[in-house]
Amino acid sequence: MNVVNMLVATAERLPEKAAIVYKGEKWSYRQVKDEVFKVANGLKASGIKEDMHVGLMMTNRPEYVISYFALLAVGAAVVPINPQFKERELTYALNDSDASALIYEYYFTETVMNAKADFKSANILIPLYGKGNDACEWSKLLNYEPIDKPCVRQEDDTAQIIYTSGTTGHPKGAMITHDNVLWMTKTVTDVQETSETDKVVVVLPLFHAYAKVACLLCGMYKGATAYLEDRFIPDLMLELIEREKITVFPGVPTMFTMFVHSPKLKDYDYSSLRIFGSGGASIPVEIIDRIKKEIGVAMLEGYGQTESTVMITCQPLHGKKIVGSVGIPVPGLELRIVTPDEKDVPQGEVGEIIFRGRNAMKGYYNKPEATQETIRDGWVYTGDLGYQDKDGNLFIVDRKKDMIIRGGYNVYPREIEEVLYAHPDIIECAVIGEAHEVFGEEIVAYVVMKKEISEEDLYAYCKKNIASYKVPRIFRFLDELPKTATGKILKVPLRKKQQSRNVN
Repeated sequence: MNVVNMLVATAERLPEKAAIVYKGEKWSYRQVKDEVFKVANGLKASGIKEDMHVGLMMTNRPEYVISYFALLAVGAAVVPINPQFKERELTYALNDSDASALIYEYYFTETVMNAKADFKSANILIPLYGKGNDACEWSKLLNYEPIDKPCVRQEDDTAQIIYTSGTTGHPKGAMITHDNVLWMTKTVTDVQETSETDKVVVVLPLFHAYAKVACLLCGMYKGATAYLEDRFIPDLMLELIEREKITVFPGVPTMFTMFVHSPKLKDYDYSSLRIFGSGGASIPVEIIDRIKKEIGVAMLEGYGQTESTVMITCQPLHGKKIVGSVGIPVPGLELRIVTPDEKDVPQGEVGEIIFRGRNAMKGYYNKPEATQETIRDGWVYTGDLGYQDKDGNLFIVDRKKDMIIRGGYNVYPREIEEVLYAHPDIIECAVIGEAHEVFGEEIVAYVVMKKEISEEDLYAYCKKNIASYKVPRIFRFLDELPKTATGKILKVPLRKKQQSRNVN
């Protein structure tokens, strides 16, 4: 079954219900479906075919939603692109996924045009606004007659290739199937008790798996209304909750931290809210307590990763929530905690978190070795360390990988280190995360230089080569980095050095 059929069913059941609200303008479910079917035909005329991979580079806006469904309706697989990507990051994602086309917001034309010469197969370029290049413009797509029905897809057909990464190599494209998306959407709606009366804020970026499923698709499956926001401004979000009587607000810990520090927190009425959902990173207990005290809503914390489509565990909507826990496995999913030799650990002991279920990715695109390393006998090895209590509540202890989570964004040190190593005056470097009261973690780069260079110059260099949220905000200069006897850089002493600095 094609994911688009979920939208079609809702449009037939609730044709005039508001599906999307963006900058005060509303799109009914009938309008969304009609535009999806028209754009799908336009995409076909542009050369996009069944089984093609197509990049989608936009901020949160109705055209993103229309494009996403239209590509699936054609039978293509969507490759979500972070709109903050610079040329090298965009080129890698398109080339690695063998993308044949890119739909992009016109604001990113300079980035796309600068990278275009290095695209291996992305020959169809469709800009959202304005006069583009050799391809058709978005506005022309809406002039086509609608298709009759979405392309038939099998359960195992890829719906989207979402890029994740480890610390040992380049980013990897997780292949998420139509069945993954449909099963996960239905499961999350059951967990959150989503209904057509819900009003959901979608301010998390839609290129992210969490936003696409938990924020957008769950609501569309049930007929809720999605309020698309392209920027997170704390005071405006608080005002929006009162004005529109928002019922569900999915976010990341940084957002809730900003909420509790807002001087306008007590100026609004939040009685319509039934869910404040937090994911992407662990949220401090202090913030959970303050949200409950100031807003009157209990946080609903969950845990997942790109390879799990979205969610692995979630706290119960009703009943007791164990502070510090990310909840219990969602219905239909199996979870184990194992030792390095893949044996189950005793209850309460720490081990690697593994899971299996219909939300498990198909694998990494064109990376069979990485797939075999991650998926073993049907179990997905998360690389995260945790333990469970007697009631099955999961507690995340640490990450086997060195991934940093800054403001809800996953940041991978190896990628930053590769950029730093390309600097002609850097001898060696190591990037780690440091605890931060607002962003959860801040990115810190330890560098050994050939000659003296300012932090400002290194910051500007990084900002030119990688997305802003990946750029280290702190640079520390050392004469040498700690190493093993074989010359491998050790990060543990650097973390201890930071802890000592924080204590002092």
